[in-house]
Amino acid sequence: MARCGCSGTCACNFAAGPGITLAGTGSTADPVVISATPAPVDCDDVRPCISAGPGAAYNAATGVISARISTDPGNALINGGDGGLYTPNSGGGGGLTSVAVQDTPCIDLGGLGTAGQPLTAAPIVDAAAGNLLACTPSGMRAALAVGACGLSGNGSAASPLAAKVQAWPYTCPVDANAGGVYCDSTGNLRGEPRGKTFYQQDSLNQTLSSTAVPSGFDNVIVTRNLSVTNPDPCRPMFCIFEVEVDVDFDLPAASGAAYGITTDEMAYFANRGSTAASDVHCQTTKVYNRVIAAGATLVEPLEITMGRGSGGATYNRIQHFIRCFGIIL
Repeated sequence: MARCGCSGTCACNFAAGPGITLAGTGSTADPVVISATPAPVDCDDVRPCISAGPGAAYNAATGVISARISTDPGNALINGGDGGLYTPNSGGGGGLTSVAVQDTPCIDLGGLGTAGQPLTAAPIVDAAAGNLLACTPSGMRAALAVGACGLSGNGSAASPLAAKVQAWPYTCPVDANAGGVYCDSTGNLRGEPRGKTFYQQDSLNQTLSSTAVPSGFDNVIVTRNLSVTNPDPCRPMFCIFEVEVDVDFDLPAASGAAYGITTDEMAYFANRGSTAASDVHCQTTKVYNRVIAAGATLVEPLEITMGRGSGGATYNRIQHFIRCFGIIL
């Protein structure tokens, strides 16, 4: 070593400490080699320095580190018989899953959730009588019988469930003329409201004191009314009104009288003879229609008119009928 002023060998002193060994004379051909020899580790000295973190447990007596299983309610992770961790879904094994998986009343679970034994699920079909749900290779379907009342098909892809209907037998278009089918509050199918007919009448045969027939035309003598209520809460009612009127006249010689319904004069009587004619009459009829809205009430008037009275003509009786023939479709 040049700094020591040595030639050939080095006169410097080297001392080996603990765990250090020296070799060589320090010459160029035989340099000094310093080596460290590790001391053997004593496990008893290391164990006190080891501690377990979250999810792990350490046994200082044996030096074994193991998984620490939580005792909280709902934990599904346990130690298996082969030392692995698993969730108890279908048996022990070495698999590990991060969620708890349990059978339900309708699903049957299998597998361990590992790559080799993946978790599987199969539906549980109730075998009790009357159950209509069946498990097929393509999935669950309703096991309905073909031709059940009002239905066709069995619910499969090849035979889908459908309403069982008849062919439209009329020449008119079904879209514009067919009625509807509806669902009521209890889930039953219902058709259009049923057609109805309706009848109501009022009549009066009234004897009066002898009263002079007025002159002129269409003088309203009395008004009779018929109050009609449509019994259908859904649809209008087409009402055919039929009215009849009969008036008794006493006609002296060379006299005349007429009566009518509203503005229509229905009958005229003339006595061209030389003697009086008593209780001359003729019953007449008039027909017309009205439309009454669903659930509505119509008060229909019947005006009985008279006129063209001459020669002392009088009337002593008025009879009427007013009728409603209702049709609801």
